[in-house]
Amino acid sequence: MIVDVSKKPDIIRYARASAGAEVEKCNTAAAVRAALNAGRYLPFLHPLPLRASAWCENGRMYVEGFTEWQTGVEMDVLFGALVGLVGSGARKITKLVVESKLKHVAPALTRAELVELPLARQGDLVASAYGKMVLINKNLVTNGVEKGHPLYAAQTAAALNVKRFCEIVGGPCPTVQHFKIDIEVSDHVEVRTLVKTRDIAPAPEAMFAAGVALLTIWDMLKKYEKNEEGQYPNTYIEVLFVE
Repeated sequence: MIVDVSKKPDIIRYARASAGAEVEKCNTAAAVRAALNAGRYLPFLHPLPLRASAWCENGRMYVEGFTEWQTGVEMDVLFGALVGLVGSGARKITKLVVESKLKHVAPALTRAELVELPLARQGDLVASAYGKMVLINKNLVTNGVEKGHPLYAAQTAAALNVKRFCEIVGGPCPTVQHFKIDIEVSDHVEVRTLVKTRDIAPAPEAMFAAGVALLTIWDMLKKYEKNEEGQYPNTYIEVLFVE
């Protein structure tokens, strides 16, 4: 189910997300491409007429976007930062956050030359990844909300998307032979993925699938995670890495 926004007015909406990683160069082109097409990968997002930009500075990737439409763009830019860093060869991502979310304001997008990088794959034909997310309403992950059951939706989204990372970053697509995902809820939401392939090292797919699972949960619970100003000061993906 996609939430009905047909009765909402079109207003200007802006958001900026960022995440940290140690990478030699940033695949900012993949980050923007992912933000523009996030609705194809995160199951509850609407397709948006989005404008986006991405750049890296001081060990962090920044992705921003704005639209004049019926729903926000924070999940789109979060997805862009995730894909951009995994596509840059990052083996560990820290503090994926929404830095700013605005309505009725359209800041000029940061002008940055986009960089396209080939994805450098390394490792075995079996890869696992771990992700941890901080949420306020952890109990809702296993209880369900208006959009559905976050736990089941996250598992399904990860399983479907593990084969689709190569669509965004380009290059050969691995032949996935086995995929497994485990999600646990305690003080945090923790995700572990396992990917086995026939031909190409799947470490990026393992990270991507774990990230998609966490962002799907975040998206389904965002109504409950926002503060009075519509921001997410206590919600973020703390870490995501290849084990």
